[in-house]
Amino acid sequence: MKLEILCAGIGGRGVLLASTILIEAAIAAGLKASASDEYGMSQRGGSVVSLVKIGDFKSPLIGRENAGILLSFEESEFYRNLTFLKRDGRVIVNTHKDALPGEVERLLKERNIRAYLVDGDGIAKQKGMIKASNIAILGYFSSLRIAPYSYENIKQTIVEKTKGKFLEKNLEIFEAGFRQAEGRDQ
Repeated sequence: MKLEILCAGIGGRGVLLASTILIEAAIAAGLKASASDEYGMSQRGGSVVSLVKIGDFKSPLIGRENAGILLSFEESEFYRNLTFLKRDGRVIVNTHKDALPGEVERLLKERNIRAYLVDGDGIAKQKGMIKASNIAILGYFSSLRIAPYSYENIKQTIVEKTKGKFLEKNLEIFEAGFRQAEGRDQ
């Protein structure tokens, strides 16, 4: 199995924690996993990108149109990193919007890319932990059932990687992200 995932956001949005959870969940499933992180001014709200590769790869980098999945923890980073998503890929965008601009929708349709818009910020804010929108996005992602990921193995990895005082809230937010995905057209 080979899978390339690009996690994109800005500093403080939990991109690196999310990619760590994805790597650890894949390893727990018995697969080889690696990551390469790119961040510069992340402490000041700058771009943060984590490249997660599941399977046997020679390079930790993801080239243009190679990522099967793009997890965008910030809407602006979706636009900036869209060129890395391959045809037939999937993208989850953290946004409060109900639709993307028409030109972007047309491009996604031409490339047979499935986009899921999730208000991860809204979910996290409603649960009282705004900085955990990344966990809401992972909850939504777990509903897509893309091997090796499942609701159960991502949840278990969150349990293992979350500090005690944040665990209960993170699990609530993960569950809410997963539940938001229910009823959508798969």
